[in-house]
Amino acid sequence: MIRNLLFDMGGIIFRQNTEEAFSRFRAMGIDPAQYMGAYGQRGFFLDVESGSIDAPTFCERMAAATGRASISFEEAQQCWLGFLQDVPVERLHTLLELKPHYHLCLLSNTNPFIMQHMRSEAFSADGLPITHYFHSLFCSYELGICKPHPDCFRRALDADGMRAEESLFIDDSMRNIEAAAALGIQVLHVETNADWRAPLAEILDKASHSL
Repeated sequence: MIRNLLFDMGGIIFRQNTEEAFSRFRAMGIDPAQYMGAYGQRGFFLDVESGSIDAPTFCERMAAATGRASISFEEAQQCWLGFLQDVPVERLHTLLELKPHYHLCLLSNTNPFIMQHMRSEAFSADGLPITHYFHSLFCSYELGICKPHPDCFRRALDADGMRAEESLFIDDSMRNIEAAAALGIQVLHVETNADWRAPLAEILDKASHSL
């Protein structure tokens, strides 16, 4: 039985544009390759996503790394939001259709710069924040740990009283998928930016008919 659906955010809820984000960071004097990998961050980029430092401290370290006197929250946020290509509204409407029947959670490696935007009405074409589409948001910087560490998944499950075997996790990172599966969580791996609605519907249909 599947009772809980846990979704990654970048490449799953919103379509991701890594090259645009990298271009914006380069324009600020940051070498993206030094701090960002395909599915994870390093250095003070990892520190802000794991909650080890806050947004003002990130801005201070970004300024130091670029040789600037200062960098504002808005300047740093503009760089991070380069990852956000668009938010397909049909995916959001699918979430709303699922929400009455499943416990929907976001489980994302993310940071306060991106989430300030996501929690605002600018998030969707419907003028609604991301909180409208999920029962719970589990953000790495608030959990204090990033995927694929097992405790990231455990903290999310424990917070909402979810059982691993009754939960399905959707992500585009195979590292994260493997970590979730090792804990007994059911998984769906999809390619970055791919439409996951049909494969998810197939899994849920099979699960409902196996009862």
